[in-house]
Amino acid sequence: MTRLNAAKFAGGAVLAAALLAWVLRGTDPSLVVAHLREVPLPGLVLGLLLAAVLNLGQNVFRVFRWRALLAPVRPGVEFRPMFDAVILGYMTTWIIPGRLGELVRPALLAGRVKLPLGACLGSVLADRVLDAFAVVTLFVVGLVLAPPVAQASEQAGLVWGTAIVLVVAVTVPLVTLLLISVYRKNLERRLEGKTGVIPWIVRTVLSVSRGMDALRQPRLLARALLQTLLVWLFIAAATWVGLWACGAVIPPAGVLVIMPLLVLGIALPTPGGAGGYHLAMKIGLMEFYGIAEPVAISAGFLMHLVVVVPVILLGVVLLAVGRIPVQDLMQAVRQVKELGKVEKTP
Repeated sequence: MTRLNAAKFAGGAVLAAALLAWVLRGTDPSLVVAHLREVPLPGLVLGLLLAAVLNLGQNVFRVFRWRALLAPVRPGVEFRPMFDAVILGYMTTWIIPGRLGELVRPALLAGRVKLPLGACLGSVLADRVLDAFAVVTLFVVGLVLAPPVAQASEQAGLVWGTAIVLVVAVTVPLVTLLLISVYRKNLERRLEGKTGVIPWIVRTVLSVSRGMDALRQPRLLARALLQTLLVWLFIAAATWVGLWACGAVIPPAGVLVIMPLLVLGIALPTPGGAGGYHLAMKIGLMEFYGIAEPVAISAGFLMHLVVVVPVILLGVVLLAVGRIPVQDLMQAVRQVKELGKVEKTP
């Protein structure tokens, strides 16, 4: 491990510890333990297992959506390498701070099935934009169907404002890349034979823009939107089932209201999203739906395990069964440096 990676890991661990301390501040741990003892064990175990299955199942729809986004580059990419890349990307994200899994996923797929790396990266960016729109749209639906308790109106407004900022933040580069993709061939011709930093940067942007082509085709866009909806409905169902098993009973649509908080929490650069997810769950359950603190804290810890542990275990199995060396994951990240080289458009 390099000094930089060690520093990132240490920084992520310190941030996670600080956030967990904030979650537990002023809380009597015995009350959390007492609540868990009151929850029927069979229902808790079965509920968490079902939540884990549903949460893993959403990755199938992620693969189908990714296939639709990559269709202009290569139609019908094989399911298995795409599924492996999705799971191993998430596994990397949960283990190593810095969201490196977002680079591992496209780079690993590009290397295994010989796809252009830039197009794979662009498709993942489009992937994330669709996720952001889905989370915000479902948040609005949740506010209508399961409005938070009266005292939470200010917090709901804050989450809404944050969600809008995030959508704008991801939409601006998306629209820019879409416009670039329209004029990509002309720009590529102008760059022929040119070297240097500026041509390298422009070639990198042009390469990434290829992953946006599907969003300009109505049929592929419709497929991607449908798969996005299924992804987040599965995540919402998994979260609600898990919360119900933990004794944190809220309206089913209430999960859609706290989802932006959970997304922001688990996106923080800590190992496995630890700390941020727990704090987001506590705030969402207590402030929005009046769930008691011991219940909210226990639900946060158990649901975090449901989200992270199965993916890591499945990732280890895929590494073993597929005989994918761990070094390939880090090599996938290093491949990003090659983006500026000339890529031939098929």
